[in-house]
Amino acid sequence: MSESWGAPDKDGWQRSGIEFAFYHSLVDEDPAHAAPALEALGRVAAAWSRMEHHLDALIIQVNKPDHSEVLFETHPVSFSKKIDLLKKWFNKYPPLRGYKTDMRELTSRLKILANHDGKEIALSRNILLHAIPASFNADKGEIVLHHMKMLPDGNIRSRHITVSLTNLAAFFDMVQLSNVFLGTITQEMFTLEGYEKIRKR
Repeated sequence: MSESWGAPDKDGWQRSGIEFAFYHSLVDEDPAHAAPALEALGRVAAAWSRMEHHLDALIIQVNKPDHSEVLFETHPVSFSKKIDLLKKWFNKYPPLRGYKTDMRELTSRLKILANHDGKEIALSRNILLHAIPASFNADKGEIVLHHMKMLPDGNIRSRHITVSLTNLAAFFDMVQLSNVFLGTITQEMFTLEGYEKIRKR
């Protein structure tokens, strides 16, 4: 267990000592017991990976200096910057304006799914893919995630977050809806005819 001081803050973060439970995780448990939890987390990770690759491909297709020198940027690394760049192209590049409203809605939702870290929405990509799956209660269908972050002052904050399999399934469904929407766009754009439409200004 990690040494800690004081009560958790409003978001469940607690200041932690040097010890941290890296020595045990759900992946160390009996595979038959852990399988439902790891499968649910794996489905989320696979869906999110597909979606990020989808976004990368879409950015590569539209973000070209010969389309617009003003809008063009070097391909971003962080997820939030990818979202911002896509929004810029779909807001300001005339051949893409037909998708503007839908893309704005999609990118807003993806930002919430990626980073939201509050009590109201306890799930995010940041939590699900960057926390340690610590344990699984099969009777309740709940996974406990051990999440930590390093502060600029060198201190560690950690918290335990309980996530139900039902909530994980709902999160997976939301990511898959994003994949379906992106698919409707890329099916039109990733053809010779679609690319010609992108080039027309």
